[in-house]
Amino acid sequence: MFNRQSNAASFFPDYFRAGDLWHCANEFFLIQHPVFQPQTIISQVSKTCFFIVTKGWINAIVDGTPIKLLPGMSVNIMPKQQVQILGNSEDMDAVVYILSKQISEMIFIKKGFAIYTEMRKNPVVVHNEYAMRTIMDIVSLLRDTMEHDRADSMLDICASLLNLYFRLAASDKLWRAQDEPLGESRYEQIMTRFTSLLEKFYQQERAVKFYADQLCVTPKYLSACTKQVTGHTANWWINSYVLRDATEMLVHSNRSIKAIASQLGFENQMLFGKYFWRQMGASPSAYRKQEIKRLKESSAQG
Repeated sequence: MFNRQSNAASFFPDYFRAGDLWHCANEFFLIQHPVFQPQTIISQVSKTCFFIVTKGWINAIVDGTPIKLLPGMSVNIMPKQQVQILGNSEDMDAVVYILSKQISEMIFIKKGFAIYTEMRKNPVVVHNEYAMRTIMDIVSLLRDTMEHDRADSMLDICASLLNLYFRLAASDKLWRAQDEPLGESRYEQIMTRFTSLLEKFYQQERAVKFYADQLCVTPKYLSACTKQVTGHTANWWINSYVLRDATEMLVHSNRSIKAIASQLGFENQMLFGKYFWRQMGASPSAYRKQEIKRLKESSAQG
């Protein structure tokens, strides 16, 4: 389903008693004017959530630490983190983003990993006036997109707007709540450098050893770092970058499979086909046909 306005309680009854909800293919949810269930506990969730207070206050516990969210403050809940909503003022108002695991990974892969690390370390943020105006502008654009745009392009547009949100975050205009930069552990430093290398070389190099050599560590140690920080191996991250581009070109371009294989650094179409089958369980041509059919059906329904 696309661009359906609904009640937040119908999708997330454990979290909300009410709220105006828009969603995009059940991958991204935008909730305005939420009414929380008392004693709401969000624990070990697979989704990424952002609560932004625009009026009143919310009392909560984040990873065991009591907090009070005031207007202009937000809390960012990443997978495996926990927040408990204890209560809120009668005049409380807020905006909530909820991102599926798929769209979260797509955005953070495109953006890089530094902002992900920072949000996990510093979940509670105080926004300045410029930041709040920007946040509300993006909220309006997201809502308008889900109300009016075509279903087959909506998810891409929403992902692009959210990516803009995180790009602003990376420029320290939204998320930086401290004067001093946050320190990184050795694992996090390796992960940040690894994703920087991936952005440059993923179309030419798919071997973990290449990246490990660049970082002066062993492949085993590199995978231990990525597993510790993200829950995924180095090989998973490499494949994610390659498949991000492969699936995008297969579905949203008319390029031949041979041309796509060449751009992604495969010696020939056959090798690309074998790689794609191992990762996706379908041939590139079958995947293209299946996804284009799905998008057309969704567009007809929307």
